[in-house]
Amino acid sequence: MKYPKFYLLLTAALFFQACAVKKVNSTDQINAVKTDVSIKLQERKIYALANGSVFFSNKFPAARLNALSQLNDSTFNITIEPENQPINQSPWFAFKVWGKAGKNIYLNLVYPDSKHRYQPKITHNGSTWDAVNAVKLNKEKTTASFKLQLGTDTLTLAAQEIISSAQSYRWNNQMVQRYQLTQTVIGKSIAGKPIIALNSTKSDGKKIVVVLSRQHPPEISGYMAMMQFVETLLGQTELAKKFIANYELVIIPMINPDGVDEGNWRHNFDGVDLNRDWIDFKQPETRAVRGFLLEKVKKQKAKVYFALDFHSTFNDVLYTNEDRPDTNFPGLTTAWVKGLHDFEGDNKTTVKPSGNGGNVSKSWLGKVLNAEALTYEVGDNTPRPYIKQKATKVAEVLMAELLKEK
Repeated sequence: MKYPKFYLLLTAALFFQACAVKKVNSTDQINAVKTDVSIKLQERKIYALANGSVFFSNKFPAARLNALSQLNDSTFNITIEPENQPINQSPWFAFKVWGKAGKNIYLNLVYPDSKHRYQPKITHNGSTWDAVNAVKLNKEKTTASFKLQLGTDTLTLAAQEIISSAQSYRWNNQMVQRYQLTQTVIGKSIAGKPIIALNSTKSDGKKIVVVLSRQHPPEISGYMAMMQFVETLLGQTELAKKFIANYELVIIPMINPDGVDEGNWRHNFDGVDLNRDWIDFKQPETRAVRGFLLEKVKKQKAKVYFALDFHSTFNDVLYTNEDRPDTNFPGLTTAWVKGLHDFEGDNKTTVKPSGNGGNVSKSWLGKVLNAEALTYEVGDNTPRPYIKQKATKVAEVLMAELLKEK
């Protein structure tokens, strides 16, 4: 299947951005899946409505607007559909709107196959986001309605703050420059976008901590926590300096760039939930991560002591593996969770042990790499300052616990 011109241009731009980055020569690295995409791509376009007084667009990375109809001069139905089915209830949407300044418009987000989940957020500048208030739902929660007033600039509305693959690649570059990290293209997505790993370089590489993120496109709050967690581990405190001198930090921030940029609810371009592909490894994205980690451990004769995969859901949750006495650092998860709970007080994050034999990342990281491994789900609406506070604290707890190792 041919990809739209939009994706070819974006892929080319990202390739040139990444071409100076070190590449991995692993036989397991990229035997990319050669298959027709089983997802329904959006038609990317600008809609001119209400006699040219209102315009909508989904022509940007991470947008999702599947169809648009005009009910009257100021009321519009915006249809939001998943990339394929079956799929979980994560109805992502994102679009731009502009037009005659001062005009009031009324928007209905219509979900034919789902129910409303995310409170709409709006930005004028792409960096400061505010919640849209007074959103009304119908009884079935299949339609969410709200009013907007157009101004002199373009408004962007989305289910959560937008962080595209290009934004993630820019953050990677900032981390490399700020903290002297190595950046490696470990594989390619189905559409050819680079899967990038970052690693610190100030230890002997024998003891490793792994951080993963963005297997599921809409999970922005988890990505935000990941960034703060990583920056705390790499920071200038005495604790962080000692940690980086003793442990190699490996970060793979954006595992599903195709799904992110298409505005998918859950899946990659092959219509697959990547966090259910950690047994069969049928997808190039998960195979790239597996090959890179296995090669690193073998080449460096290293052990992975701790691994944390950041996600998002309705509320903060920790999914843990069952305790084992034979991991590379037995008891570390228990101590880490206790440190988090001590910080939280009465409002403690729920912990859900979910077994060690599943097809998700934490299970593979525990079973194959012998790591203490968790999935950290950050709530959709967890206040952003509190996300940073908690991520900072759990990074500090982790460093303190790891540095107790003898």
